[in-house]
Amino acid sequence: MNHPKKKYSCMHLSMFLYAVIVASYFGQSVNAFIPTKVSQGHTKISKFTHGSQIYSYVNQECCENTVDLQDLDRRLEVLERMLPSSLMGFYDPSQKSFAVRPGSERFSVTSTLFSLNCLEHDVFSNMVDMDLKNIHKSLSDHSSQGDEKISMRQVLDSTLDSDWKEEDLFQVPLMIHVIFSLDRERTLMNGMSEERTKRVKLLLDALLKARPKRRNGQNQPLSDYLMFLSAQAMKTLITEVEGDLQSDVEVGISNIPMELLPTDASLQLSLGLHRCAEISFNELCRQLAYKSCGDGNNFDCMRLAYSLLTYVTSTNALAGTAGIESSMEEGLVETVKPINVSLVKQALKCFFDEQNDEGLWEKGQPIYRSFRRQRNVGNAFVFGADTVSSLLKILPSDYFRPHIRALEKTLKWVESNQLEELIPNYCDPVSLKCYGKVLHGWNSPHLTPNTSPQAWSTAQTAAAVLQMRRVIKELMHDDVLMEFRGIKNRGKSNNAFARLLDTDISDATVNGCTTLKCILENRVLEPFADGIASPSVGASYSCILFGPPGTAKTTVTEAVAEALSWDFLVIDTAVFLADGLTNVAGRIRYVFDRLMQLEETIILFDEIEEFCLDRETPSLGMESRMLTTAMLTAINDLRKKRRSIFFLATNRLTAFDAAIIRPGRFDMQLFVGTPNLDAKCIMLEEKLKSAGIETKEIADIVTTYRTVLSDNWTQSAMYMNYLEGMQLASLCVESYLKDGEIKSVTIGRLLEKQAKVCTVRGPARDEYNESMTLSRY
Repeated sequence: MNHPKKKYSCMHLSMFLYAVIVASYFGQSVNAFIPTKVSQGHTKISKFTHGSQIYSYVNQECCENTVDLQDLDRRLEVLERMLPSSLMGFYDPSQKSFAVRPGSERFSVTSTLFSLNCLEHDVFSNMVDMDLKNIHKSLSDHSSQGDEKISMRQVLDSTLDSDWKEEDLFQVPLMIHVIFSLDRERTLMNGMSEERTKRVKLLLDALLKARPKRRNGQNQPLSDYLMFLSAQAMKTLITEVEGDLQSDVEVGISNIPMELLPTDASLQLSLGLHRCAEISFNELCRQLAYKSCGDGNNFDCMRLAYSLLTYVTSTNALAGTAGIESSMEEGLVETVKPINVSLVKQALKCFFDEQNDEGLWEKGQPIYRSFRRQRNVGNAFVFGADTVSSLLKILPSDYFRPHIRALEKTLKWVESNQLEELIPNYCDPVSLKCYGKVLHGWNSPHLTPNTSPQAWSTAQTAAAVLQMRRVIKELMHDDVLMEFRGIKNRGKSNNAFARLLDTDISDATVNGCTTLKCILENRVLEPFADGIASPSVGASYSCILFGPPGTAKTTVTEAVAEALSWDFLVIDTAVFLADGLTNVAGRIRYVFDRLMQLEETIILFDEIEEFCLDRETPSLGMESRMLTTAMLTAINDLRKKRRSIFFLATNRLTAFDAAIIRPGRFDMQLFVGTPNLDAKCIMLEEKLKSAGIETKEIADIVTTYRTVLSDNWTQSAMYMNYLEGMQLASLCVESYLKDGEIKSVTIGRLLEKQAKVCTVRGPARDEYNESMTLSRY
């Protein structure tokens, strides 16, 4: 007798095993067992190189379903500006929390945590005091003063002291993730009361004990959503740990005081993350197998999404850590393999393929496997906006390039489903009119129709909007960078800037600085150390670098980009001439419009003085005057954006129009001259070291060399450029190796010989001296 159901389940088992094997061992071939849906249009890929970097540029213009990223960004910006007033409408000053509905007497832990998760974004900076050491001021204390901010410290304190339950594995991981993410310096954790210490320890213990277990197989007690929240919380606990997780527990976990940590916390944390990675990977492959064979009864797009998120989160958390042999029943914990990129991208595609016409997703696995009191209500299911927000936050932005149309559909849902409700303060019994504040927000489509806006769903929607805009901006940024052959940052490093040979700016000391590197450190590197969004006092967004050829102006800007860990881009004359001589003005507008989409990028305009010529020059034609005017406007607009730093490098400062060098468009104007005395001595020292000369002898030779150069500094030594300085250093080393010594008289003779062929001599020297007086900083 045939048993179709049994046959069907065997097929699924085989598909699952095949998926796991392929994904585990043949990651690059994972697409082979998953059918690919063919979309309308096509995507053209072109590659080009810049230095050692290779870029793949996606030309979306050839696609029929193209979405304008700039238009998408503008729509998201409109929503982003509305978010503070929408979310703050749910803030309850009396409870220092975010209520599910204004006026609710119950402290909503979940609504408050989801709201707190958004407040760190810059869009809320005018409404929230993020200083956790400030416990005295809050909106509730000064409700009559419109300029007072909500105290993040007080909201976190209220949340920790609220009536949360350690057995609620929705609240527990969410609270750990949000609070420990916001309190990076562990301000709240130090000096806590005995009661709060006990409760926080219970919180951490509940998280670690809730880890998935191998023996439960497919039947884990937690839903995939709650497993993701747990993995996210565990990752938060180890974010700041240096080294592997086998470190002695006494060092603590992510700077958490020892009295808060359960027994064997470090071991349990590592084991929990390993299990999350393993169990979620298996479930991810299982869901892809269901999808592949068309098993709609077992396929669950929400399980797919959250097993994907758990897999990526836990694997990233364990990156570079060693395996641990545990004494627990779990046995040996193996080192987690690197993320299977092909698997992740295919899972993301499958998720977006399940998007409905409204831009969201159908109900999937309930948040609780066995829901409390067996209620099948809307908030028992994951809200699609929360899923999209998490995917956008955790996965690389470029993974979403094929899914821009799907994101745009979600955005349409957000735009068309914002709710308004009047919260009455007073109702006139005669006219029956009510007066009060208007509440704006969203709710999940899983809730009963016509439900009022909810704080938790509004916060989740806000997070989705913020993450979506960040991803869209990053994609636009990458497109611009690739179009103009820019260089992606390779990680923060001061090596290039430290190796940079310094040059004197002037004799006058401003803020203790007389050299180029010192000024750049004070006005650029230090003010922007925390990013473009939070500059400190004295920050400079634009600078003219001028000086003779061969003084490494381009190298200086590259070193600044590397020190800040920012991207780097060069715009030269050829870029503005790309559309021909007859369309330079239009090209200028296009190029600057593209540059305004960049963030945290060092932009170098290299020798573009032909487009900024002095309009007072009688011989200058009308077309050149118009180009100068267009360039002035464009530079001014770029400066106002304050999203990147740009330099203009030139050998001919005097050729520029006066409006260019006037303060306003460029914050600084720095003369980049020849290497100064210290730099020239370093050049000799490096040459001597390369020749194998002993350290003591090197010190004596450099001292003699410095004395000779100092005595002849303003007559000749100052004007030697880098190559000429290297040539003099080489001659000195050769003389020492030949004679076994080198005296000051010999160095003087070599200097005199080198000075005769110096590039900066005659009229060029007069211009050099004059240029040294033109710096402005």
